[in-house]
Amino acid sequence: MVECSSQGYSHCMNNYILSVLCICLTVSCSLNREKPNKQHPASNIKSDSLDVYKALGIKSDDLKKKTGVYTLENGGNSFIARIWLLDHAQRSIDIQYYSFAKDVTGRIACDRIVQAADKGVKIRILIDDAASRMRSYEIRLLDSHENIEIRVYNAGLMLGRLDRRIWNLAKNSNRLLRRMHNKTMTFDDEVCITGGRNIADEYFDYDDKYNFRDRDVMMMGKAVDDVKISFDQFWNDKLTVRYSELSGRSAKKQMNDRARLNRLHEDAEKEFSAEMRSKLKQFPEELKAAQRSGELVWVSQISFVSDIPGKNEEKEKREGGVCTDSLISLFKSAKSTIDIQSPYFITTEQGKQLITETINRGVRIRLLTNSLASIDNPEAFSGYQKDREEILKAGIQVYEFKPDPQVRFKLMIPEVQAGLNYKPVYGMHSKTIIIDGITSVIGSYNFDPRSANLNTECIVIIRSEKVAKNLSKYVEEEFLPENSWKTTLEKNSDHKASLKKRIKAGSRKIIPKKLL
Repeated sequence: MVECSSQGYSHCMNNYILSVLCICLTVSCSLNREKPNKQHPASNIKSDSLDVYKALGIKSDDLKKKTGVYTLENGGNSFIARIWLLDHAQRSIDIQYYSFAKDVTGRIACDRIVQAADKGVKIRILIDDAASRMRSYEIRLLDSHENIEIRVYNAGLMLGRLDRRIWNLAKNSNRLLRRMHNKTMTFDDEVCITGGRNIADEYFDYDDKYNFRDRDVMMMGKAVDDVKISFDQFWNDKLTVRYSELSGRSAKKQMNDRARLNRLHEDAEKEFSAEMRSKLKQFPEELKAAQRSGELVWVSQISFVSDIPGKNEEKEKREGGVCTDSLISLFKSAKSTIDIQSPYFITTEQGKQLITETINRGVRIRLLTNSLASIDNPEAFSGYQKDREEILKAGIQVYEFKPDPQVRFKLMIPEVQAGLNYKPVYGMHSKTIIIDGITSVIGSYNFDPRSANLNTECIVIIRSEKVAKNLSKYVEEEFLPENSWKTTLEKNSDHKASLKKRIKAGSRKIIPKKLL
């Protein structure tokens, strides 16, 4: 299902419908035109490596042979890692996200992006049209900076002038539901953060009502080259449009308002707490400690895998994709165990067959997904609910995440929690697989038809017993009774959800599973 924050699906679908109705009243034929796509030139202001490498004593030759892997479990730490890297990038920053909000963490991130651009760092930002949570003038403001360029994937729904949206939707009307779900942030082509998190408070344990238990991986070195190749492919694709084209304005000339950028900085500085500043200073020490403890692991066998823009357009049935094919191959190669964390679990006939064949070979499959009480998306739960009995009969061990798991006390931001007399609800958003205690997968891919066939996704496949062992500590904890309910054919946790949620999930079963 489309991820659009805790109330996101209904909001996004309403926006889809309103936009499409408005546009369809005007559009009667398909239009086509080519647009220039030019990659930004690399900045030549500095040529030395990020300070993180100096702090860790890493030599450039080492980075060509191996990749450093560090999983970012805590949302606050994952946010600080991004801010530290934004502050220390020296040549380029490439940002590719499904959703980018303008809330507290979003404003702070935007301000740090502007500060980096002020220093001469060249910044490219690529966002999906349907899920943007920044308003047009906010995007124009960032795009007005001479060192920042924003482009939009699969435009035609939400962003830009109505006539420009009409133009792009007419060209791409058959791709309406095909979104870019990739999530990467790359610094100087040397360090990348990728995984399940979008840029919004709820992904960084910073929302006062609902947060996601999520996971990112920070990569340093060799594998980052593949992230850059994928980003460039999306950036230069025919489905990607300059934001200035959508707005119908020359953003660099008409919105270059330093006063507004200064106000953004003032607001962000007020919101950047003393606790955040302290953690930011400590980040290099955190990395060094992670290297000493073995949490930061240098590996040789690692792959960054991404779907291509316009996924499945050339296929007759328009099914599958690079990520889907890679995961199928991993399932078929499993020998003993597969542990899965996925916020949504909606099976296709092909998926059911794969699960059955894998279990019949003697492989134990455990699944941790959201309960109805914890999920942000009742529509997605309805799809899982339809097949839950069938997957249990197939032999999958199913666990459902609690809305009040004990693990949240390790995740919650202290300064946010201090001002509340209640505990925020938590939902599962991590997309993680561990196979045979050797191979780990972290990325943006949900186990649903949307990720399999419609959205573009990206995953990191890591073949390292040490990484798998590190990751298992966190995954195993979340299977415990204090964090999840064991689901069986006789017993599930649906009754723990509110009546409103139960009615919503039940009524959404009319939605075809292929759209979930």
